[in-house]
Amino acid sequence: GMLGRWDDSQRFLCDHPYLVCEETAKYLILWCFHLEAEQKRALMEQIAHQAVVMQFIIEMARSCNVDPRGCFRLFFQKAKVREEGYLEAFKSELEAFISRVRICSQSQGFQAMSVQNPSVYTVYVCIDIKLSILHLLQNANDQQGCINRSVCNLNSMLQKDEEPKMMDTV
Repeated sequence: GMLGRWDDSQRFLCDHPYLVCEETAKYLILWCFHLEAEQKRALMEQIAHQAVVMQFIIEMARSCNVDPRGCFRLFFQKAKVREEGYLEAFKSELEAFISRVRICSQSQGFQAMSVQNPSVYTVYVCIDIKLSILHLLQNANDQQGCINRSVCNLNSMLQKDEEPKMMDTV
């Protein structure tokens, strides 16, 4: 079944840490477009959730200059405790991404593009998501403070925890 809860998603990634990467994010994004084209909207929304989770983890890793496999637990920790501003930013990005998938999928240009070169719209949407996340981080003071605290917390966690857990491969 689909991973509906934060714990399920975290456990899955703990069991399969090699999936925490750009390629997985791109694949999930591409899958969203295929599902939307097939009018499987409920499933598309579930996959979109996973795609945005992956993008948030990747962006968190970039901002901390660590391997994404080394910080995905921090993402889930923040999501599960509903850290102020963080979950709101996630939900906002998820809604915006789903909207962009639907709008783009309805355009005639999308249908022609998807037949001619499927990787083109994958790259476009990945860039669009990254820009949206950066926009959220740069323009929302509450969220920026939350992210800055996250980076500090992550750095101190990584320094304290010298065990093999750093790569989240428990």
